[in-house]
Amino acid sequence: MPLDDPNIREAIDGGDLPRMSFGDHLDELRSRLVKALLAVVVAVVVILPFKGPVQEVILAPYRTLWRDGFLQHVQALEAQEAAAKAAGVPLDRFHERFLTTCRRDFDVILAGEHPFPQVIPGDTGYPLPYTLYATNGLEDMMSFMWASLVFALVLASPVVIWQAWAFVAAGLYPHERAVFYRYFPFMVGLMATGVSFGYLVALPYSLGFLVRMMDPSQVLAIFSVGQFLTLEFALTAAMGLVFQLPLVMLALQKIGLVAHRTYVRNWRMIILVIFVFAAVITPPDPASMVLMAIPMVLLYGLGLVLTWFGRRNDAAEAVA
Repeated sequence: MPLDDPNIREAIDGGDLPRMSFGDHLDELRSRLVKALLAVVVAVVVILPFKGPVQEVILAPYRTLWRDGFLQHVQALEAQEAAAKAAGVPLDRFHERFLTTCRRDFDVILAGEHPFPQVIPGDTGYPLPYTLYATNGLEDMMSFMWASLVFALVLASPVVIWQAWAFVAAGLYPHERAVFYRYFPFMVGLMATGVSFGYLVALPYSLGFLVRMMDPSQVLAIFSVGQFLTLEFALTAAMGLVFQLPLVMLALQKIGLVAHRTYVRNWRMIILVIFVFAAVITPPDPASMVLMAIPMVLLYGLGLVLTWFGRRNDAAEAVA
């Protein structure tokens, strides 16, 4: 009998938990896994026809860092022109041609409407390619398939989460389920905020910093679609997990491992650990480390607020 059957649910809510054999648990687990996998497969089938829009979502952070770099390139060309005028000498023909093209096609390029984006580096002198590269014939398609799977997991997540919860909830007491209902929306919100921060801020600006550190006469920045996709998913997933810090602090307090006063007393050491952790899990540049560490410090502050309220609630319950 399914665990979300109305009769079973009434028994669970009443605290009279049904007894199931090990085989019954395995059958129930298999049923839940099959339903969750079917939801993911359907979501993949729905997403597969939309290769272009999916890749535009993947490329959005790269487009952000490219536009920022292009704006700085145009400003550098204009500064060289102003310096040449101040010195009373003509701008060399290469920079003059690049600047003329940049001014003529500026709006078209920034709007992403250039009909031949592959020629932008040669026409403008900005060395970073406008598009990602595929290093072999299968890289683009394999990257799209992995991206489709990730998108499908997000699309099917309500069904997957419900199937997992329906299996687990039957073994929990009402007060244990109440804890889940209380903190699960907060956990999802923190995860979404962390992923969004990694996607919109951490990835484009940290990668842009690394690109600016390169000398195009020695090293040309070229990103393959597979490498960029791996970096994008790894960094956004890491940020999503990092943003769970307040809940981790609260959980450690609730189970009695760390008290609120311990968090407050050791704030210097905790901030040092945060910066070391940020340096380990980000690309090796100061910008990435700071972009990761600053949100973690703010999350640590939010965790202090939560543990302070948790301490007050525990004291009130003890008095009651």
